[in-house]
Amino acid sequence: MKHKKQRNVGILFEVLNHAVLNEIAKSHDKTAKAIFKVIKKHFMGETQISKAYKIYSQLLYSEARNPYYATRFFSNLMKEHHSNVNTATLYKENTQLLEDISKVCDRQKIMKISVPNYKLFASFNILVTEDDIRHGGQYLTSRDRMICEENVYEHLVNNKEAKRIEEANAHHDNKSHDKIQTEKLALGIALKNFDKKYGKLLTTEQKDCLVKFYTTKDSRDFTQWMRKRIGFILDEIADRKNRIDNDKIRTKIDLVEEKLKHIATEETLSTKSLKDVLLGLEMKDNLKLF
Repeated sequence: MKHKKQRNVGILFEVLNHAVLNEIAKSHDKTAKAIFKVIKKHFMGETQISKAYKIYSQLLYSEARNPYYATRFFSNLMKEHHSNVNTATLYKENTQLLEDISKVCDRQKIMKISVPNYKLFASFNILVTEDDIRHGGQYLTSRDRMICEENVYEHLVNNKEAKRIEEANAHHDNKSHDKIQTEKLALGIALKNFDKKYGKLLTTEQKDCLVKFYTTKDSRDFTQWMRKRIGFILDEIADRKNRIDNDKIRTKIDLVEEKLKHIATEETLSTKSLKDVLLGLEMKDNLKLF
């Protein structure tokens, strides 16, 4: 059986994700951002590629209790693809996607990136395009079809990937894995750019607070963490305030203390409150000069 991985949206999405992470690791932020823009354009908008990938994503992160339910799920997935995805338009968008990839990076190089779920995605792609010879499909023998279907059924019945993702992301409020992945990619780029632009202007504690703010998925967890930080800040400010005789400075300190105490009572911290906490950290450090 022949399989054209550059015509497989499931594999392309995984390859592009890995490519962005690789570029970030090499500090090639410009290339990473460019590849991520390609992902957003083709996989996160109202495109046939986006519709098709959602079906691949269902396949990857779904599991069945037994072969009977695996067969039914696969059958429904095939029907969903045939009824919701316009293969002619998908083919054109796929061609544009490949052109866009070539504009921002070495396409041949990134297509060599190993994809853990290659066999699954390849099997599904071969089956779903079987009748569409014009757009990359091919004739399958009964044996070929059986091999591909077995790969899919085996995955659905023994889906270790789904269990791993479910355990690892139990706190992600049921977000799809591909959405989590794209958020992580965007965050990685944003934090690198942020550190590059403001790293020298902020203290280590201020940067820690910002990273915690952007990386904590549950706002309640961040609020609880920040309350403890505010407690430490207030203790240090109070200790150093006693050494200051200047009334104007003490008045400013009192105002900051009142703000921080009020923020500590908030159920969910706003970005404005976060800014006030960062100013509180700055004041705490400035008081070391007295």
